Amino acid sequence: MKKVVLMGFLGLASASLTVAAANEGHMKHHAQAGEQHPATATADAPVSQDVTISSCWIRSLPLPAPSAGYFMVKNSGAQAVKLVGAASESYGMVMLHQTTHEDGLSKMSMAHAIDIPAGSELEFKPGGYHAMLEKPHTTITVGSTVTMDFLLDNGQKASAQCEVKPANTKAH
Repeated sequence: MKKVVLMGFLGLASASLTVAAANEGHMKHHAQAGEQHPATATADAPVSQDVTISSCWIRSLPLPAPSAGYFMVKNSGAQAVKLVGAASESYGMVMLHQTTHEDGLSKMSMAHAIDIPAGSELEFKPGGYHAMLEKPHTTITVGSTVTMDFLLDNGQKASAQCEVKPANTKAH
């Protein structure tokens, strides 16, 4: 783990963030668990009839900083599911993260399986759960749309069109 301190970056409050080293920890986790990487697994996954993603948007930050994706997950099914990964053809790496707050500090960590109870919604928003988007394959411009796929523990996926918004956007 690498500790990074951001001091008032783009008008955001000072925060101490703990982040996993780019590819290293993410790829090791999947390899050790004997899993496919989410980018590979989502390609052939059937679309869920019960889980939908809405209100998806991406806060575009200048490179080399990663961008962040926010959205609403709704599980209208009778069974709980777990969100276990995300992928986009527009980015080389997409990771699910959670920001927690303790003693005036914000800590960001990877979220490997996020529960979405039956009949409920979970909002991925600034300061909470979010998708980290790194290594864009092309220039991602404000106003454009990015397709993202979200992998569920039942082998299905949910997809969304995400609008790219300016760095100073606070919420959808």
